[in-house]
Amino acid sequence: MRPDPRALERAAELIRAASRPVVLAGLQSKRPEEATWLRAFAEALPVPVLTTGKAKGLLPEAHPLALGIVAGGGQDDAVLGLADLIVTFGLDPEEWNPSRWPYSALVVCLSRTPHSGHPFTPLVEVVGDLALILEELAPRLRGKTQADWDMFQIDRLKKAQRG
Repeated sequence: MRPDPRALERAAELIRAASRPVVLAGLQSKRPEEATWLRAFAEALPVPVLTTGKAKGLLPEAHPLALGIVAGGGQDDAVLGLADLIVTFGLDPEEWNPSRWPYSALVVCLSRTPHSGHPFTPLVEVVGDLALILEELAPRLRGKTQADWDMFQIDRLKKAQRG
């Protein structure tokens, strides 16, 4: 399914404006072509990536932007609490259902299926083939992002996630 161009443009606006976006990737994004596009997306911004347990390995653990598995508890606050935008990518709410959603960051949902609204309500949702969504977002973002993560900070967060 082709994504809605208006939703793509709104998602691109939010991503371009974010200074500390974070990607939260889930099981729907496990196909090789989606992993390839996600890696390119993460590296182009740059943006740290957390995955659910079922999406583990989407980015190789040794990749500098791979921050590990999100667990739905306080240990995630170090990363998600710093974000000003959370981009969910192929996240199925059934695979990660935290008891709380304390994050003030805006949420952009990129998904194969419409989001259920639990535990958060996305500001914008782009539904369609995940690889195609990122392929169509790429030209809208090229050279226009404000992402300003300090790579040393990402490395410290990654080490803290490992315990």
